[in-house]
Amino acid sequence: MPDTASPDITRPDPTRPDPARRSAQPSGGAILAVEDLTVAFGGLKALDGVSLSIAAGEITGLIGPNGSGKSTLVNTVSGQLPVRGGRIRLHGGDVTGRRPDRIVRAGMARTYQIPRVPPTLTVEEVLSVPLLYAGRDRHRLPGLGDAAAIAAFCGLGPLFRRHCGDLSVTDLRRLEIARALACAPDLLLLDEAMAGLSHEDSVEVMGLIRNVHEQGISIVIIEHLMRVITTLCHRVVVLNNGRLLAEGAPATVLADQAVREAYLGKGFAS
Repeated sequence: MPDTASPDITRPDPTRPDPARRSAQPSGGAILAVEDLTVAFGGLKALDGVSLSIAAGEITGLIGPNGSGKSTLVNTVSGQLPVRGGRIRLHGGDVTGRRPDRIVRAGMARTYQIPRVPPTLTVEEVLSVPLLYAGRDRHRLPGLGDAAAIAAFCGLGPLFRRHCGDLSVTDLRRLEIARALACAPDLLLLDEAMAGLSHEDSVEVMGLIRNVHEQGISIVIIEHLMRVITTLCHRVVVLNNGRLLAEGAPATVLADQAVREAYLGKGFAS
């Protein structure tokens, strides 16, 4: 049976690596700060006064039931949805209401739950666009200054001149990450990077995410698979009904009664 949106908080995955072996640790200091953020669609508040911060060097998991506001938060901080109230700060600078391309230039890149790549373009062509137009120092990430190097880093070297329409789901996920890397980001937002992948393929993509983190890139992961969250993340933020419900270390947050009730319902969370 595939993983579902309900967290496995009572049966840890025995195959997951020891968290003590994570090679890159948080360095402290907020790279992203969201202050009293409110986003509304008509009269419905998708985000209702959310405040949180992402520390530089962290891998942060962003979880919550369907409709809790996770994708809305990512879409808003990346400049794709308007803000009704609050502030978004990247590297301490106010980026509230900026266009997506300006936010990329400020150091934030993202992937999409559904890969957005033209099927007639090659991997090389897809990676060349952000290298040319992202407006970032392409040599900020050592050894990842050109499309071929980024493709190889993401396991796409043999597919460099293959059309995107011929790629597997897993390779499209890799390409989404590679395209974001071509923006030379300081902060990478991953929107359900494991969606549609088998267990084996998700393990490979998790390895790629670790490698990205080791380049000094802070990461926020939206994910429903709790084995991904508990394996990769230093910290977890939980949204529910557009509000911040809990935050902290993965084991602590996933054992929280309010979090269990949000996922499972009050009658099943005890």
